[in-house]
Amino acid sequence: MLIFLPESFYRMNMSSSKMITNKQIGIILVIIGLVLTILTSLAKEKEDFYIDTLIEENDGVCVLENDYCLHQDRKLGGYIVGWVMGGSTIILGLYLLLFDKSHQQFTQQQEKFTKELKEAKKKDEFAAYVAGFSEDEQSVLKAIKEQDGIKQSTLRFRTGISKATLSLMLKQLEEKKVISRKVSGKTKEVYLQKKF
Repeated sequence: MLIFLPESFYRMNMSSSKMITNKQIGIILVIIGLVLTILTSLAKEKEDFYIDTLIEENDGVCVLENDYCLHQDRKLGGYIVGWVMGGSTIILGLYLLLFDKSHQQFTQQQEKFTKELKEAKKKDEFAAYVAGFSEDEQSVLKAIKEQDGIKQSTLRFRTGISKATLSLMLKQLEEKKVISRKVSGKTKEVYLQKKF
């Protein structure tokens, strides 16, 4: 059984945006449960002490003058309810203490999975994008993606394409608005127009 409380339940101070965690709620519930159980036990002990005192004053007999038995009419329902409530509160508190750890692990795993999924989607999206280009164009586009703003001279060495062929290819890709180039000294920096 998972317990999800509304986010507003967790807010301590709206101005500092601090949140109460399940662990903190669990600790509070365990303390409340212990206090409730102890108070219930103390009330029963006090009643037991009072009954024992009356029996001693009555020479060891539990029946009073009006034929009222101290043990027979005793109502234990209130104590049972107190112990059950205290025990339930302690169990709920312990559950929240343990749930906080598993919730954190679940959240971390979910964030990791989401990140990996986004990265895989980007890779697939780029692979689908470059599939329509020639083999040389694909190697050029992959090199540009790996290092956005790569210098044209570096691109030539990385792809192994001749200077003239690369210049012509980059000009055609620029005309198709696939890439853009900026002058940087004696060479040019190459950027992908579409971001992946």
